Amino acid sequence: MSKRNTQLALRIADILARLNSGETLHLAKLAEEYDVCKRTIRRDIEERLLFLELQRDTKNGGYTLSPEMLGRFDSNSIEHYSGLAGIKGLFPVLDKAMLNSIFRPSGQHNFLVHGHKYVTDDMNSVNFPRLQRAIDEQRIVTFHYRRKDSLRHYTVEPYKLINYNGIWYLAARHAEKIKNFTLSKITTLECTFDHFNADEKLRQNIKQEESVWATEEKFEVVLKVSAEIAEYFERRQLLNEQIIEKKMADGGLIVSTQISHKTEITPVVRYWIPHLKIIAPQSLQNELEQEIKIWLDE
Repeated sequence: MSKRNTQLALRIADILARLNSGETLHLAKLAEEYDVCKRTIRRDIEERLLFLELQRDTKNGGYTLSPEMLGRFDSNSIEHYSGLAGIKGLFPVLDKAMLNSIFRPSGQHNFLVHGHKYVTDDMNSVNFPRLQRAIDEQRIVTFHYRRKDSLRHYTVEPYKLINYNGIWYLAARHAEKIKNFTLSKITTLECTFDHFNADEKLRQNIKQEESVWATEEKFEVVLKVSAEIAEYFERRQLLNEQIIEKKMADGGLIVSTQISHKTEITPVVRYWIPHLKIIAPQSLQNELEQEIKIWLDE
């Protein structure tokens, strides 16, 4: 999350926590406390926290939470929503029903976000809330799925809606295995009345993975990082499960990572050319070089 979005998330969390404790808040005072303009605070109150239906004192202009809502939100739900407030554009729909699910006592949430960019798709706004409800109610869903030029039919147990770098996926169990379906490729969605028992272990596994290919078997990739860009890899993990295996005399690095599909690593290598090279498996480096050669010859 960017610095701006992080500041927004922290501000929303603080405002929500103060309202939850029964405090009366005033726009001018909040603007001064958070060092932002009054219009920004008004947007926080009247747009980002619109679902709360806050009460406003016409005499002093203060905002309060209605008595029946006081104490309803726990620390986990406040933290979760404040994070979403900073990346609202990611969601095909962010209505009251969805927000209410965030603050339910169970603490379970049926969506995850990895990355910060996003793309829009009209079908997402139709299927997203329907799938969210199916996940909530643990109902089996059926749909047609576009794969290249073919259309396949699936019956699955939906577990989670996940955003990887701006693209929404449905994580669902099919044939006793978790698979990720691109949401924009799902058509003729039907939420059946047949229920399934969710596997908590599977749910936790989905939550911990950071790649759309995570359900596939992983293999190790070893890379050579030149001294010119070594500091970026030392400063933070640019690769999933990144391990610095060795620091070389010239300042370069030998780095390893675990991936499930080549598309998890090849875009990174392309980005850092000529400072990043795949050492193993050699076949992956050869394939990448061949792709670049074909592109240059065109």
